[in-house]
Amino acid sequence: MNGETTYDTLIIGAGPAGSAAAAVLAERGNRVLVLEREKFPRYHIGESLLPFTFQPLQRLGLIEKMRQSAFIKKYSVQFISQSGQASQPFYFFTRYDRDTVAQTWQVLRSEFDVMLMENARAKGATVLEETAVKDLLKEGERVVGVRAQRPDGGLVEYRAPMTLDCSGREAFAAVRHNWRVGDPFLHKVAVWTYYRGAKRDEGLDAGATTVAFVPEKGWFWHIPLHHDLVSVGVVAEGKYLSRGGVKEPEKIFRREIEQNAWIKEHLEGGQQTGPYYITGEYSFHSRYCGVDGLLLAGDAFCFLDPVF
Repeated sequence: MNGETTYDTLIIGAGPAGSAAAAVLAERGNRVLVLEREKFPRYHIGESLLPFTFQPLQRLGLIEKMRQSAFIKKYSVQFISQSGQASQPFYFFTRYDRDTVAQTWQVLRSEFDVMLMENARAKGATVLEETAVKDLLKEGERVVGVRAQRPDGGLVEYRAPMTLDCSGREAFAAVRHNWRVGDPFLHKVAVWTYYRGAKRDEGLDAGATTVAFVPEKGWFWHIPLHHDLVSVGVVAEGKYLSRGGVKEPEKIFRREIEQNAWIKEHLEGGQQTGPYYITGEYSFHSRYCGVDGLLLAGDAFCFLDPVF
């Protein structure tokens, strides 16, 4: 294990925000330490990139790797009515440059996040996996570092003039300082799973994100992935999804499939694989984006579902 304990910047979390920040800072000559509690590759939801991720990926030097990857190319989004009728696809190239922003990707996060993390390492950042940050170190009101638990269970203190909290929805600093605030209008619950061998559209539409109507301000997502997988989930108010006393994720999911002809048709020939996942109300932000010596970035600061 790296014996250094003093750096220019500490980063909590090696997800997209943490790895991107680490790569940019290390490239500029900063001594950067990233502390990641899990061992990569690991599962994560959040698979459909938006068109304007092109510029950050370009800044990180990853466009060619993305183009050479197995990730499904995404050119459009379409919407499905309650009756199952599909809209015309909204192709990004009707508004944006066809060779850059107008094409993005549907990614398996287990693979995409490893790509970002290894890029940070290649730029010179030190990344320690299976190392969980337990506390922020302070001198007065200023954050001066972190206390972390190593894989062997031992505790170690790391210090730096700046700490970035990129811990994702865990929101390490916001939760511990009671800064996190839920959105009063977005009481959403998501239930999702994966299908293998399900029906896909053809041509440019093969990688389209599809958003299908669900009552009570809800929607289905349908995201084609490589390895012949499709990510499918339903999002709605918790009180709607649990109506009739139904609490089990699988029962909720299967009931909602029956309500939309397009989703049902596209899944009928496929095989459900893996667990059914559920997450509670997930839209939140932090009252503060940082304090002296600490900055919150990415989902650790704020999360809103951009839908497509």
